[in-house]
Amino acid sequence: MYGQCRMAEIAAFLEEAKILLSSGRYDFVPRRKNMQALAKYGLTIRDAKEEILDLVVDDYYKGPKKDFDRPGVIWEFRKNMEGILFYVKLKIVEEHGEKFLKCLSFHEDEFDQAAGGGVDEKVL
Repeated sequence: MYGQCRMAEIAAFLEEAKILLSSGRYDFVPRRKNMQALAKYGLTIRDAKEEILDLVVDDYYKGPKKDFDRPGVIWEFRKNMEGILFYVKLKIVEEHGEKFLKCLSFHEDEFDQAAGGGVDEKVL
């Protein structure tokens, strides 16, 4: 069990997220921080999509937690990409009766940099 969230809940979220992503119901939010991280590492939005498809339960960081700006909940993951720890924030939203996966954050993990740590120091 990871904090308040059981492994089965994390797995169920990831399964639904990957189904939505694979079916094209996906929105990568082009926030400045996200786009700068992609540019810095020579990644594309398609690369980010592939990394999200590769997320596993062990990449779980936090959630689900209430989104204070809009309805719904947010899930957070930390993923090691070629030695760089990335922070990935995802949310499943419903618009016009159809569900979509939104990638709200996809950038270097600032908490990891501040601590000077690596992936072994994931907070679970």
